[in-house]
Order: sequence, then structure tokens, then C-alpha cells
Amino acid sequence: MGTPGGRGGERRRALIGPAKTVARELLDDLETAISYAPGRVGVAVRRAWYARRLRALGARASLGMGVQVASGSAIAIGDDFGCGRFCVLTAGGGGAIAVGHRVNLNNNVSLNAAVRGRIALGDDVIIGPNTVLRASDHVMIDRERPIRTQGHTGGEIVVENDVWIGANVTIAGGVRVGNGAVVAAGAVVVADVEPYTVVGGVPARFLKKRGE
Repeated sequence: MGTPGGRGGERRRALIGPAKTVARELLDDLETAISYAPGRVGVAVRRAWYARRLRALGARASLGMGVQVASGSAIAIGDDFGCGRFCVLTAGGGGAIAVGHRVNLNNNVSLNAAVRGRIALGDDVIIGPNTVLRASDHVMIDRERPIRTQGHTGGEIVVENDVWIGANVTIAGGVRVGNGAVVAAGAVVVADVEPYTVVGGVPARFLKKRGE
């Protein structure tokens, strides 16, 4: 007699691995099809799909065609969220993304909190097209090893309420953008932005106070 979990158990285990791989690939294919579904039907299907995929998705969400989500269980989004085409939300490797209410992302915006990063957007935030928020950095201390093998340092980006971030902006980890601030198009933000200020340039610097 064979021992419990002998050859039969080995065969079952040998089948389980490929079966899981196939199931995962089919799920990925389905999500890709949903991501590119056109029109109002596509918006409705994406809303229903990502309400189950994300940790939280508030009411009246509108997700554009081509949206990509990684590690949705670490992403929470409030009410009246909108994102244009080809937005990317990534929170793998122990990252997390938290988005408040009435937040709008234009086309091709990337929120990347992968590898122990954290991105938090407050309420009433608007972000222009082609903007990147990247919370973590590559480690590059050891000159004898390729940078790609040295891992990442976790970082945090906090954008407070009523912030306007223009097109083609890059915001690095460790940055806080204060309430009511404006980041001009094309800026690279590597330091905190004070509330109700306008900043721009590479690297971003103070331009003026709002209302002056």
C-alpha cells in the first residue's frame, strides 16, 4: 500500500501549480478585457469589477479605458473618483494607496506605491495628465552591485486637500503637498510644498502665494 499523500498526493500537487497559473492568467485576461471595454457600458463594468478588486471604491466612480491596477487589496478610494484613460494604480510589495473624495486623475496618471511605499491623496485633488507619483526609491549605495539588485527604500507621498497638480509633474517619495497648493506643469517636486503656495520648475521652487 502507498503511504498517505504518496504518489497520488504528488500528482495532485503537480496539477495544482499549473492549474493556479492558468486560472491567474485567465483572470488577468478578463481584467484586460474589462479595462478596455468602451463606452458607458465599459465604465459601468469597470465600476462593478473594481468595487470587488479594491479594498474600497466609493460611490459614483468612473474609471477610464486602459486603467491598470496592481495589488488592489491595498488600494482604498473614496466617493466621486474619476480617472482618465491609461491611469495606473500600483501598490504591490507591501505598498498602500489611499484616495479621498472627489479626486480626479487625468489621462496617463501613475500612482506608484510599490515596494513598501505609501501614497495618500486628500479630498478635492485634481491631477493633470502624464503625472507620476512614485513613493519608493531604488537603493544605490553599493557601487559594486547593479542598482537593480539592491532593492528599494519605502517612502511616503501625502497630498492634502484642495490641491491642483498640473500636467507632466513628477513627485518623489518623502514629499508632502500642503492644503490648497498648486504645482505647475512640468515640475519635479523633491521637497515639501507649503499650503496655499504655487511651485514650479526643476526642481520645484516657490513661485507665489495663492491670492496674492
